Amino acid sequence: MSWLRQHAVLVTTAGLLLISLTLLMVNTRGQRRVDPLGVIFLEAVTPVASLSGAVTRRLGEAWSSYVDLVGVREEREWLRNRVRTLERAADADKQIRRENQRLTALLDLREALGGMPIAARVTGIGASPLFHTATLDRGTSQGITAGMAVLAHEGVVGRIVAASPNASRVLLLEDPASGVDAVVQRSRARGILEGGSEGRLRLKYIKPDEELRVGDTVVTSGFDQIFPRGIALGRIIEVRSAPGGLFQTAEILPSVDFGKLAEVLVLDAPKRDEVPVIEAD
Repeated sequence: MSWLRQHAVLVTTAGLLLISLTLLMVNTRGQRRVDPLGVIFLEAVTPVASLSGAVTRRLGEAWSSYVDLVGVREEREWLRNRVRTLERAADADKQIRRENQRLTALLDLREALGGMPIAARVTGIGASPLFHTATLDRGTSQGITAGMAVLAHEGVVGRIVAASPNASRVLLLEDPASGVDAVVQRSRARGILEGGSEGRLRLKYIKPDEELRVGDTVVTSGFDQIFPRGIALGRIIEVRSAPGGLFQTAEILPSVDFGKLAEVLVLDAPKRDEVPVIEAD
């Protein structure tokens, strides 16, 4: 008994170890016992685990799609900005080309006119429906005075009616108060061209026996001692004549688009024996 007391711990440990080995051998050789709680737990956890996996996959796919979408949006925005930049460059190139064409045509006109015409830029167009005027960036300091003719490369613009040291005002050809001695280029029928309405001009006081046709070109005659001879004024778009009337009248579409004026030439009144002939095309 004294030996058992002295080795109680050892004996107890050995006994427990023997029991454990015996149970292990029995469980290994025999059929495993079914744990009801484990089965219930497994059944409960499996759907949750499946749902969690599905949600995780969907979130992963959604995140990947979001990252791709952000990339596509950034690329699209970059492309849009690039297109805008190219469009602005193309517009600027077109404007430069148009300006070069205008200036080249104006230079050709200046050479054809001879003398020393004054080049000027249009800085404003009058907004009043009653008075059709334009403002130039040249004035008396550059030699411009009232009464001088103003031309664009397309044709007659008008005449100077007021000038300050560094600016001047032009009465446009379309103003009702304007008047130019004109001839029909084809038939040489002569009349007075005045400003009309709705962007048109009116050729008046034409003899009833003169032949007028729609499409005929009307040019300056040079007899008014303001404009050189043969400068384009417009073309006939309508002819009016009353039976037994004293004169014919023609509606004219002006050669110059007065709303798009940019550069012009200002020239002094030509002397009668120095009037250049610049026939319209």
